[in-house]
Amino acid sequence: MHPSRRSVLRAGGLGLATGLAGCLGSLRPGGGTSDGLALESVEVGGSPGGAVVVQPRGGPVVLDFFATWCAPCKPQMDELRAVHERFPDLAMRSITTESDQDAVRSFWREHDGTWPVLLDPELAASSTYDPRGFPTVFVFDADGEQVWTHTGLARSQDIVAAIERARS
Repeated sequence: MHPSRRSVLRAGGLGLATGLAGCLGSLRPGGGTSDGLALESVEVGGSPGGAVVVQPRGGPVVLDFFATWCAPCKPQMDELRAVHERFPDLAMRSITTESDQDAVRSFWREHDGTWPVLLDPELAASSTYDPRGFPTVFVFDADGEQVWTHTGLARSQDIVAAIERARS
């Protein structure tokens, strides 16, 4: 199920065509922090179900904003899985503004997601972090400071390099 145009526009000013194209640019600097924000996760793959803190403190965090209907989000899953395999204890979350749990579950299974996938239909995380396209990946250090962001297909080696910077 595709989100309505209104929900896509509310999720950061995206036009449907921009979201489908992947919006290959970078975000403006200075994304927000969530300080205790938790979202419901879908019970599937490595995702536990129930509330999950979006940006836990104490180590690097990777946030991936995606949509099940987004073409570049599919190969992005391969890149994220490679990162998760390299750093199995890393706090990694994928976040979608969609509310259709069956569509999210199907996407997660098809693309072998092995970390928490969170639902953000009320746009709590989306309004905090302000992704400007799908996919958008953010990396934060242990203090919650944003050290890297990328909109469009991000390669695993670039995400790994950002995580290494966040760890130092």
